[in-house]
Amino acid sequence: MTADLFRAPERFLFGVGAIASLGEEVLRFGRRSLLVTGRRAMAEAGITDRCLAILQKAGVAAALFDEVEPEPDVAAVDRCRQAIRRHRADVVIGLGGGSAMDVAKVAAGLANEEEPTCAFHAGRAPARQGLAMIAVPTTAGTGSEMTNNGVLSDRTRGFKASIRDDSFVPAVALVDPELTLPCPPFVTAASGVDALVQAVESYLSRHATPMTEALSLRAVEELAAALPGVVHRGDDLALRTRAAWGSAMAGLALSNARLGVIHGMAHPIGVRFGVPHGLVCGVLLPAALEFVRPAAPEKFGHLARLLGDDPAAYARELLSACDLPARLTEYGLRADAFDAIAEESLASGSTQATPRAVTKQDILALVRAIA
Repeated sequence: MTADLFRAPERFLFGVGAIASLGEEVLRFGRRSLLVTGRRAMAEAGITDRCLAILQKAGVAAALFDEVEPEPDVAAVDRCRQAIRRHRADVVIGLGGGSAMDVAKVAAGLANEEEPTCAFHAGRAPARQGLAMIAVPTTAGTGSEMTNNGVLSDRTRGFKASIRDDSFVPAVALVDPELTLPCPPFVTAASGVDALVQAVESYLSRHATPMTEALSLRAVEELAAALPGVVHRGDDLALRTRAAWGSAMAGLALSNARLGVIHGMAHPIGVRFGVPHGLVCGVLLPAALEFVRPAAPEKFGHLARLLGDDPAAYARELLSACDLPARLTEYGLRADAFDAIAEESLASGSTQATPRAVTKQDILALVRAIA
């Protein structure tokens, strides 16, 4: 007998102004917290200080770890784990985009382990109970506030992949669409398209269930309604709210159904050529939809009702409307790397969840289509 396990945060708070609840959510786990975020964006937007003030008012001792860079690596998680121990934190808060949340939740999950993060990135399973983690996204987004994985690079091995364990699911996902208002147009576009790709790929996944399919389709609906308007009217809180709902639902769906060949390819392309993750995913979407279409005609019919008669054509038009390129030519994708990209992509669990069998030649054709 087999059973499908549905993973979700213990608590999910959503709404404009929800950030005001941060202090009381932390107090459910203790009085000492570590706020994990990036170096600049949250500070410049005033969001870091706002969160620290909320925590102070609630009587929570809060230390700040603001060393997360885009595309974080295992060393960043090790430094965060050291900060957790140094400040004797009871709970970890991840504030920002996917990078900050991924570092925070993996560091929290591994807080009481002795081995370095690279050992777990290479396959070791956590053996000790970690700390509670509260995810506060400021983009819509990666959906990381809902998932059991963190995307990390190991620069020593030249490898980027997800590190995955059910202990990494945040204890609390606190989604306040107001926090996404300062998000600049390119980040809004790349993260929004990434969320749409997550919704589409989780819907088409071999591992989809009726529950994940419902979440995926509603996520597609919300994101299609928000994009591209939210890119050009970033102060529109109604659109920001729809995008935040779509991102959260797509994250919950992918955490339980996995993704597809786009995400299987995104990591090796991104780590080699420095392409933002969401951009890789968006640029691959039209060609990948054409590739998958023959294997899922009924599901494509449902997507067509939301996106138009030809979902691949919709994806191409969306890139243009969001001011994103149709190819990654400017990032210098080189043919001499294509073979290695194909090999790494084939080994990915995301690629293996694609409803159509994927060969090395298929990967090579997809990467040539965007080079």
